[in-house]
Amino acid sequence: MIDLSDGQGYNSCSTGATHDGIESECPLQRPILDRRAILLVLLNLFLVLACLPEPPPSTPSANYVPPNAASPTPLPTATLTPTPVPTVAPGAVVEAMTSKHETVSRDGIDNLLRNFLHAGVLVPAQYEVDAYRIWFQTRDEDGQMLALQADLRFPRVPEPADLAVFVYGAGTTGIASKCAPLNEQFNGRNWGNYRTHMLSYASQGFITILPNWRGYDEQGQTHPYFVSELEGRVMLDAARAVYAFFDNPPSADILARPSTDVFLGGYSQGGHGAFAAARIAFTYAPELKIRGLIGHAMSPDVEGLMYDSPRYSPYIVYAYRDFYGEQIVDPADVFLPKWLSAFEEDATTKCIDDVFAYYANDASRLFTPEFRDALYNDRLAQVAPQFKEQLDLNDSNNKAYPAVPMLLLHGAADPIVKVRTIQAFVSNLCSMGHSVTYRLYPGITHFQTRQGGFGDTMRWMEQILGGDIPASDCSSAAIP
Repeated sequence: MIDLSDGQGYNSCSTGATHDGIESECPLQRPILDRRAILLVLLNLFLVLACLPEPPPSTPSANYVPPNAASPTPLPTATLTPTPVPTVAPGAVVEAMTSKHETVSRDGIDNLLRNFLHAGVLVPAQYEVDAYRIWFQTRDEDGQMLALQADLRFPRVPEPADLAVFVYGAGTTGIASKCAPLNEQFNGRNWGNYRTHMLSYASQGFITILPNWRGYDEQGQTHPYFVSELEGRVMLDAARAVYAFFDNPPSADILARPSTDVFLGGYSQGGHGAFAAARIAFTYAPELKIRGLIGHAMSPDVEGLMYDSPRYSPYIVYAYRDFYGEQIVDPADVFLPKWLSAFEEDATTKCIDDVFAYYANDASRLFTPEFRDALYNDRLAQVAPQFKEQLDLNDSNNKAYPAVPMLLLHGAADPIVKVRTIQAFVSNLCSMGHSVTYRLYPGITHFQTRQGGFGDTMRWMEQILGGDIPASDCSSAAIP
């Protein structure tokens, strides 16, 4: 086709052009004679070319292909092979974020324990202890990987030794990031004295790990409080992280090694997390050999915690609404108007020591009359069916557990998790045929159970490691 443009991509004569304000017209047709002349020239040129002889085969052109010639072999095409992305396994340790935190001497541990343990259970430290702050991988509710922090403590043994692993869950500290259990020591708070508590076991020959729960180490998130599935994953992946750490220890003088024996334990909410981990271990982490479950002042029943200790309810309501959806529960249906204007700010900024000073533990001063009546008369299913469904989902009762020994220690003077709540749980476990060692300590409160039960806990684990099965208390008259 002949290009009739002016060489700039458009026709230089266009309709609507003006000259001195007068609109002109472009000619819409070229003279017919001009077109015929051009066609004749082109036709003659075609006839001349058609009469020329073909070039002889002996002098082939550069593009000449002889008849019946084989097709040329194509050149290999360069292909890009993508570099495989390494698969990150749950429990993997982020080595670049692993750092040694401290080494505590035996004398230093003894000094700490004198102010923590009861005199009747105080025993000298057998080892000095190294502590490392690690980050490990776990799965969120969608199966995506994320990293959490944990404090790993282990004895400095004089020669290589295989030691049992004690994975421990912290009790309630709050749901804001600043309330993370591992922030306790550095913030000068006392939410559970977890540093000393874990040193007490590590100094006796256990490898211990205490992880942050989900949410504390995630930008802009709060802790999904009392969500069993997530608690369980964190506990089991923390156990895996122990093995990952010792597979490639950061220092040549680390001679401790984890044996295959794993104990899961926890304080208050942490006990709830330990039992949640046991329930999913067979499918989520079947490689772990769980030897026993331990609950110190354990809170097994989320609805029971609201019943026993109303001041924990803002954490529960906020966390369940945030995690499961706003349709689950409306704070206005639960709390009196005076608590609603600052409900979200209070729940997401106050750590547990602030909560004790802020909220009354009196249901009549916290709950609406309707909600209070439903909670204390077992009618939540009628007034808050979706909320009740999630509370039951995360209740530790009426669930299937592995056939491993269980140790539950509780204070008879516990004001947080009342004796009736823990005894109902023990009775339920016994009715399902589990072996439960149960100790109820007279005069001991919620905050003293770990300390008062240290000796019983050590003896119980050592008995299992020695090949014996602890006696079950399920036939005891103390358990209704």
